[in-house]
Amino acid sequence: MEHNLAHTIALLARTPAALSALLRDLPEAWTLRNEGENTWSAFDIVGHLIHGERTDWMPRARMILQFGETQAFVPFDRWGQERESEGKPLGQLLDEFARLRLEGLGELRAWNLRQEDLEKRGRHPALGEVNLSEVLAAWVVHDLTHLHQISRVMAHQYREAVGPWSAYLGVLQCAGHSAP
Repeated sequence: MEHNLAHTIALLARTPAALSALLRDLPEAWTLRNEGENTWSAFDIVGHLIHGERTDWMPRARMILQFGETQAFVPFDRWGQERESEGKPLGQLLDEFARLRLEGLGELRAWNLRQEDLEKRGRHPALGEVNLSEVLAAWVVHDLTHLHQISRVMAHQYREAVGPWSAYLGVLQCAGHSAP
C-alpha cells in the first residue's frame, strides 16, 4: 500500500482513543510493569509517544517544509520520556497525548499538503535523506508498533498464569520491539 495522507491522518487520530480505552483506570500492575531490564511499561510507552509528539514527527515535518535538506533533524532522545513523565499519573499522560496529537493533526491538516510537498526531502541524522511522505508513514507505523508493544508487555504479565496455553498464545512468543 502506498502512503496516503488521508489514511495516515485517520489512523493517527485514533491512537489516543485506543490507548485510553485500553489503559485508563487499569490497576498499576498492568501499566507500570515491563518485560525486564531495559524494557518499557505501558506507562513508559505513552510517555515515549508524548515525547515524540513534541520533538519528533511534526517538528521534523516542519523542518522538511522550511529547510529541506539544508538542516539535519535534531537526534531523537529515545529515553526523553523518563524525565517528562516522572510523577505524573497515567490518566494525565493519556490526556496530554490526546491533546498534543489533536493539535499536531490540526496543524498537519491546515497545511493542505500536495504531492509535491510530500516529496520534499529532509535529512535524518542516522538514516540520511528522507521525504515528508516517509516521515508521515513512519509516524503511523511507529504508533502501530507501540500499540503492539503495549499488548505484548501486558500479556507478558500473565506469561506464567496461562500455564500450558502459552504455546498457543502468539503474543507471548513475540520477542521484538521492547528493547528501545
